[in-house]
Amino acid sequence: MICLEVILLPGFWCLWHLQKLKQQIMIRVNLFFIFNLLLSSINLQSQCWQTVFSGNEEMFLNDVFFPSDSIGWVSNGLGEILHTADGGQSWNMVEEEELDKAYSIFFWGEQYGWVGHSSRTIFKTSDSGQSWTEYPFSTDDQSPPRKIEFLNPDTGYLVTNYARVYRSIDGGESWDIIFENEEWELAALDFVNGLEGWVAGSISQGGPTRVLHTTNAGATWEEQLAAPASGLGPFGPNVDLHFLNDQTGWFVNLSNTIFKTENGGESWDEYLITQNENAFCRRIFFLNDSIGWATSTLSKSIFVSTNGGETWNNQSTDAPFYMANSSIFMTGINHGVSLYWNIIKHYQGGPANCNIQLISPSSTTTALQPEIKWQKVPGCVDGYRLSVGLIPGGTEIIGPLDVGLDTSYLMPFALLEDMDYYISIVPYNHVHGLATTCGEPFAFTSITCPPTTLVDTSFCDPPFVWVDTSFEEAGTYLFEYLTSLGCDSVVVLALSQEDDIYTHIDTALTVGQPYNGIVYESDTLLTEVYAANNGCDSIVQVQLTIITEVREPAFISQWQVFPNPVSSELWFHFFSRIASSATLVIYDAQGRELFATELLVQVGANKYLVEAIRDWPVGLYWYRLGTRGGSLSGKVLKE
Repeated sequence: MICLEVILLPGFWCLWHLQKLKQQIMIRVNLFFIFNLLLSSINLQSQCWQTVFSGNEEMFLNDVFFPSDSIGWVSNGLGEILHTADGGQSWNMVEEEELDKAYSIFFWGEQYGWVGHSSRTIFKTSDSGQSWTEYPFSTDDQSPPRKIEFLNPDTGYLVTNYARVYRSIDGGESWDIIFENEEWELAALDFVNGLEGWVAGSISQGGPTRVLHTTNAGATWEEQLAAPASGLGPFGPNVDLHFLNDQTGWFVNLSNTIFKTENGGESWDEYLITQNENAFCRRIFFLNDSIGWATSTLSKSIFVSTNGGETWNNQSTDAPFYMANSSIFMTGINHGVSLYWNIIKHYQGGPANCNIQLISPSSTTTALQPEIKWQKVPGCVDGYRLSVGLIPGGTEIIGPLDVGLDTSYLMPFALLEDMDYYISIVPYNHVHGLATTCGEPFAFTSITCPPTTLVDTSFCDPPFVWVDTSFEEAGTYLFEYLTSLGCDSVVVLALSQEDDIYTHIDTALTVGQPYNGIVYESDTLLTEVYAANNGCDSIVQVQLTIITEVREPAFISQWQVFPNPVSSELWFHFFSRIASSATLVIYDAQGRELFATELLVQVGANKYLVEAIRDWPVGLYWYRLGTRGGSLSGKVLKE
C-alpha cells in the first residue's frame, strides 16, 4: 500500500527524500484524490472533525502545540510554520525563512516557544512568535529533535532518533547529553517535573520497543516496559508517550493496542484500541484520567476513550487514505486539532444535536418494506441509534440499532399491512453520549394491500394456458405480484378439468415379471390416455411397484407418515432397533423423482421433516423408504 512506503522508511532521513516520495505518491493517487475531494464536498461523513486548512504539496505538517485554548502552532517540515489565534478554526503562515524545515514544537505559556529544526538547531521565541533566535543543540547528531518539552522557561528536554536525550537549563541556548546509547532509536519524551520523566523508542532499527524512566533528571535510567517492535516512520520508530502525572501514563507503538500504567510505570496494562490490526495507532493525547484520543496512521479514524483507555470508539475524520496522521493536540473535551500531511482537522465537540428531519417514510400510508431516510444532523455526531416500534419509543420491530453515520436504513423485512409504526432516530457522539430532548417519534401507517382475487375456471384438453403459464393438470395455483409499495397482489387460480376420467391402479410385480410384455427393473408410474368421443380424455395411471424385498424391514416399527393429506410440512416418524442407513425418495404422479435424501437411522425414535412439499402442486405423490432390510412405501395427497 502507498501509506506503508512512508511508514517503513529507514531511520536515516532527509527532507529531500520526503519531498520526492511525496511527489511520487501524489502523482499515483491524483485521480483518487480528486474523486475523494468531490465526494467529500457532496457528502461529509463526519461532523466532529472538519478540515479547516488544506495546504499545497510543499507542506508536511509534523507537530502541533497549544499553549492556551485559543493560541496554537503547527510545525511544517517543508515550509513556514502555522499559527492560529481562534482555537484552530483558522490558520495563517508565519513568514520566517529559517523555520522552513521545522519538526517538533513546544510552548511554555504564550510567550516562550521552541521549534526543533532539521539542521540540528533549536529556534526560540521569547515574544510569542514575533521573532526567533537559532541555537545549536548538537554538531554531530544526524536527527532533528523528535520531541521538545520545557518544564519552565529555563529547563527543557529534547530527544533525537540517534539514541540521545538532551537537557537545557538556560532556556534552550545550550544543551547537555543526559542519555546516549548507539543501540537505541528514541522518538518520544515526557517529563512531569524537574526530576521524573520517560523516553521511548526501539532497540536497534525496527527492533522491540521500550520505555525508559528516570527519577533524577536523566542521570540514570531504568527500563520499564518491553513491547513488540514498531514500524519505522520517516524519523525512526513510531512510538508515543503521554503522562498526566508521575503515576498515570500511556504508551503506543504503531499497533492496535495501547499500554497504560497507574503506578509510575512499574507495571503496564494492555488494552485493545481496535480489532483492525492494520490501524497502526501512532499518537495519543489524554485530557484527564478518563478522556483521551488515539490517532491511526493508515486509517481515516481517530479513536476516543471515556474510561482511561480501557475501551475505544471510532470517530471518522474522512481524511484521504494515503495521508498518515502525524500529531494531535486537544485543548478541551470539545476542542482539538489533528494533522494529516498538509491538512489540519479541527475538532468541534459538544452534545449531539437532536434536530432530526425525516425524509421518508411520510406520515401518510407507506410501503410495507420502506427505506427510512433522514437529513444529516449538524454538529458533532458520531452516529445514530434507530428504533422502530408499535408504540412511541418502542423497539419491538427494530433496535435500538447503531447505524453509524449512515442516514438511511432499508427495512430488512416487510411490515404488516394497515398498522401504525413509530420511528425514533437519536444522534450521539462518543464523548457526550446520546442526544437528549429528541421529541416525539415519527409515525407512519403501512399500506392496506388489495384483497385476493379468485379465478375459477376449467379445461378439458390440456395444456391450459393462463397469462404466460401452461398447465397440464387441474389444481389450485397461487400467483403473487409485487406492487411498487411492497404488497403481494395475490391471484388464486382454481383450475378444474371437466369430463376427464382419472383411474389409478396399484400393481406389485416381482423382479423379472413382465407387465404388458415389458419387464421393469424399478418402480414405475405408467400413464395411459384414452380419447373419448366428447373430446376429453380418460386417464389411467398404473403404479408398478417392483418388489425386491417381500418384507418390510424387521427392525423398523411404528411407521407414521402425517399429515395425510398434507399442505405444507410432511413428517416421517418411526422406531428402529438398530442403527442403519436408508434412502427416502418421493415421486410425483408421473413417477418423476422430486426428492431424495440419505438418512442415518438411529436406535430408537427417528423423525424426518420434508418441507419442500409445500412448494409442489396439488396432487398425488409416492414415497419410498429403502433400507438393506427391506422397504416401506405409500401415497401422500397434497391439497
